[in-house]
Amino acid sequence: MTATVEEQRKEKIYVAGIDEAGRGPVIGPMVICIAIIEKDKEEGLHRIGVKDSKMLSPKQREELAGVIKDQCKIYLTKLTARQLNEQMKKKSLNQIEADAISELIKNIPEKIMERIDKIYIDVPDPIPVKFVYRLNLPKYIYGKIHASHKADVKYPICSAASIIAKTVRDDEIEKIKHELQCEFGTGYSHDVNTISCLEKNIGDKRWQKYLRMEWSTAKRLLQKSKFKTKQVKLEL
Repeated sequence: MTATVEEQRKEKIYVAGIDEAGRGPVIGPMVICIAIIEKDKEEGLHRIGVKDSKMLSPKQREELAGVIKDQCKIYLTKLTARQLNEQMKKKSLNQIEADAISELIKNIPEKIMERIDKIYIDVPDPIPVKFVYRLNLPKYIYGKIHASHKADVKYPICSAASIIAKTVRDDEIEKIKHELQCEFGTGYSHDVNTISCLEKNIGDKRWQKYLRMEWSTAKRLLQKSKFKTKQVKLEL
């Protein structure tokens, strides 16, 4: 039965935001999140303090994450270091991220997707439209995509996605630290704690499943470790 005009007006219209956390570090997963909210409720996210996760403290992110999960539909994927290592042998990190986002979008129920007005994506490509082309989505979805830099700053729903992605990655990092019994900080190559732990443990097999060995930082440290081992053997 065809919906009446009045019934159509009552149908909920949504907006979606997509962002990632952990794209660049040498340790741990990359987490990608899609957050979806009713369009007329998006501004409410801004009023409760939702903003780009990098602008918030860990405590603020944790508090807001609970509210976001109550108000938004959340779709999430985690790409482990092993998955990233394997995929980077065949394609770029930008394409890996685009493929993961595409799969997430395809998992959104059709009845929800039909009512989504806009999908905001914070993109890594210098030219945003290039990232859109990477997605390989059904044609009717492309008209909904709004890809830009700093989308996680511009759009509250994208900020919400960034907060969820960040809190999930942070939880994963804490689990890894507990397992490896090493306080390696953020897992990024600019973190002195990360580099210190890697220099000491790069050859430890327990670390291998969490290390992004296709990253230049890991390759350099592994090569350095092998060189030191050879030197020791020569001295013996």
